Amino acid sequence: MLISSAESFEIRVIKNWNDFATLKKDWQNLLVQSDADNLFLTWEWMDCWRITQGGLITPFIIVIQDSQGILAIAPFYIQEYRLAHLLTYQALRFVGDKGSGSEYSNFIVKKEDSIALKSRLWEHLLSPEVKPCWDFIWFTNVAAWTEGGHTLLQSLSSVEALNCNQRTVEFAQIPLSKYSTDILPELSKSLRADIRRPHRRLDKLGSWQMLTCKSDDDISELLEQLFSLHNKHWLNAGLGTFERRPELADFYRLFAPLALKKGWLRLLRLESHGEIQAMQLGYVYNNEFLAIQEGFNPDFIAGVGQVLRYYSFTNCQKEGLSCYDFLGVYTDHKRRWLADKKLGSNIFIWHPKMKNIPFSIREIWPTGRYLKPI
Repeated sequence: MLISSAESFEIRVIKNWNDFATLKKDWQNLLVQSDADNLFLTWEWMDCWRITQGGLITPFIIVIQDSQGILAIAPFYIQEYRLAHLLTYQALRFVGDKGSGSEYSNFIVKKEDSIALKSRLWEHLLSPEVKPCWDFIWFTNVAAWTEGGHTLLQSLSSVEALNCNQRTVEFAQIPLSKYSTDILPELSKSLRADIRRPHRRLDKLGSWQMLTCKSDDDISELLEQLFSLHNKHWLNAGLGTFERRPELADFYRLFAPLALKKGWLRLLRLESHGEIQAMQLGYVYNNEFLAIQEGFNPDFIAGVGQVLRYYSFTNCQKEGLSCYDFLGVYTDHKRRWLADKKLGSNIFIWHPKMKNIPFSIREIWPTGRYLKPI
């Protein structure tokens, strides 16, 4: 076992971003050796999130290392909450869990000793020097169906001094390996019609094409076009826009150019007569496509988004990708596109103390009317 004795390793807590920067060299190397290697846990994702938060966030990152290097990382930050306008709490949240579109939170540990290392991270939260620093933990979007999600939850259950409540959250993924040829014949008759109808209308209008952002494209201009289409579409639907979430747009502006250089970015656009009418922002990581954001012109051909998505699937198949990941929330729309429902977890964790008695009496979540961030 990698952590067989207290003398063989050390545990430290990083509480400022300058010290966080010292982890950069070892971060990705550890991530690719972990059971939770995903885009949202990369150094680049978390560092971009740090920058867009403007220094308002205090890190609380637990690191286990031995003489050979880093073995485990639990990347938290501190967020203040207030319960019923009376009690103030210090909460630990997962780095990048707001204002970025992040999913699949997990500890980053050596895969061969995953449960032991994750258990040690949970246990250290109860150590005399760390326990006074926090009241509860809000751990969101755990991919419970994966190996990494399973070991996270199993290690948590092994630490009896930590109380927790879990809520099931749904995700949607399409296993592309099931569809080695054109996916269109596998879709329902109604969805095929929803794709073919706007496709024919595009052909009648004349010149149109699907394009992917390349290294020589003006990515800044394309992102602003995506934001504009998204805002226009959702304003038309009476729902939220980037204008209401400026921190999310700032994150995309910072991360997308970096992702382009890394070969992760997939920014697809549908142009008709030189005008962009629909766009999709996604990333490819670990041979999986992550569908992040879309935008359509509601004043253009109805259903143009279905055409865009069909070409996105086709591109993923051409790349030989294993999965088309819709990420969080399972909807009828995603079901129609043959997505499998995956069950994940949001976890609310606390330790016994007088202040936390309300959490033991009834289920209280930091998303409701009583417990809110300050």
